[in-house]
Amino acid sequence: MKLDLFIKGELIDLLIPTREFALSSNWYSWFNDKKTTRFLEQGLFPNTREKQAEFFDNESSNGQRLFLIISDKQNYIGTVSLSFINYQKKTASIAMLIGEKPAGSKYSHLIALESMARLIEHGFTSLGLHRIDAGSHELLCKFQQKIELLGLRLEGITREGFNKGLETADAVKIAVLLKDYLKLIEIRGSYWDSAEKMDERIAKLPQIKFIEHFRKFMNTIGDDYYDKLSKL
Repeated sequence: MKLDLFIKGELIDLLIPTREFALSSNWYSWFNDKKTTRFLEQGLFPNTREKQAEFFDNESSNGQRLFLIISDKQNYIGTVSLSFINYQKKTASIAMLIGEKPAGSKYSHLIALESMARLIEHGFTSLGLHRIDAGSHELLCKFQQKIELLGLRLEGITREGFNKGLETADAVKIAVLLKDYLKLIEIRGSYWDSAEKMDERIAKLPQIKFIEHFRKFMNTIGDDYYDKLSKL
């Protein structure tokens, strides 16, 4: 079935899901794939079309979540969402899942990045948000560095903040503010100027990621500081 367009992009389009889509598509199955949900809280229990339709019914009516289907211009490949939308505090959280392999193209590796960029821009310009945050598994530091090109900044590390099955890992907190978004527009002319330019920026990213500097600080100065405190 064909979904209606909500946000048009360069490499991707963000489309409006429907209950019929939840019941007829393989949307539900993305959350059953262990590789897809490796770094997500989902995937602990089997998902079904009926459960996906129930999710759609509940979340599409509460006004605190905006979720859209990602299209690579050919197929439906994932979902991106703003959750915990608070219009008083002007805040929200962004999350994304790529459930299908994008169609091969020169810039297919930028599809996730543009999907986040388009929804972040909608959050600031249409919803009037001032802050959009996200959380990620510590092993996703390579992608985290890429989305720093969208103005997201490391704000902290939650020790053992990710727990799933037998795995315990640190969780990384990142966020972009309205002023960060506006600064990038002032510099670039637009938030997402082109896939070509974004690809050039990725190639120029520092070899040492900011999170590596932060971890070094925490593991040296931080550990020394709290070790001294424990002995007071």
